[in-house]
This record gives sequence, structure tokens and C-alpha cells, in this order.
Amino acid sequence: MKQFELAKQVEKSGEVAMGPQQSGMLTTYLIYGALAPGETGRRIRPGRGREEILFLINGKARIEKGGRKSTEIVCEGGSAIPMPEGSDYWLSNLTSTRVEYIIAGGFTEPVHFLRQVQEQMATPKKE
Repeated sequence: MKQFELAKQVEKSGEVAMGPQQSGMLTTYLIYGALAPGETGRRIRPGRGREEILFLINGKARIEKGGRKSTEIVCEGGSAIPMPEGSDYWLSNLTSTRVEYIIAGGFTEPVHFLRQVQEQMATPKKE
């Protein structure tokens, strides 16, 4: 069993992902993110063959969905937003304090790099 201290890592870049390389699980991943007070325009986009759910842990945020008919919602901590494959979202912090969120995702179809990860995990490291 491994422990991942995501909260310590998020300070460097605003988001940290725990994917197949870290967890050894080939079909799911987790992203932990934090928005600075007043930060706007963080792009979130589930890639090809991926579906995600964003869970806002605390605070209040505006989530805009891109495209021709842009839509937006304002949500508060405890809210979850499903994000289908290939959709574009922008997340903005509407508070004067840090807002944290988690994105849980899964792969909906085989993805090439997953095979590479699986091969890397099966090959012993040379020392």
C-alpha cells in the first residue's frame, strides 16, 4: 500500500495528478487542484477516451463550459459536476480564500499510453 501526499505537491503547480504511473491502476486516475484567491480561467478538459467528475471540496467557484453556446454555473463546496469526454471547462475562484477540488476520472476506451505504462511497470528497473 502506498500513500500519496497530494496536498504538499499541489503547491508547486496548482494541480497534481495521480495516474497509472503512480497508482499502478490502469483505468482510473485522480487530480487534486487548488485555485488561489480570485484565480480565474483554469482550463479543465477530459481528453479523448476519458470521462471525469469534478468535486468542489470547499469555497465557491464558477464553472464555464465552452463551445458555441457557452454555459456557466456557480457552485459551492460539496458540489459535483460530471464532465464528458472532450468537453472544455474553465474554473474560476469566486472567493478571497483558496478553493480546492478533486477530479476523478476513468478511461472509456483503450488508450495507447496505458499499454506503455503497463510494459514499463512489468520491466524491472536497471540499477
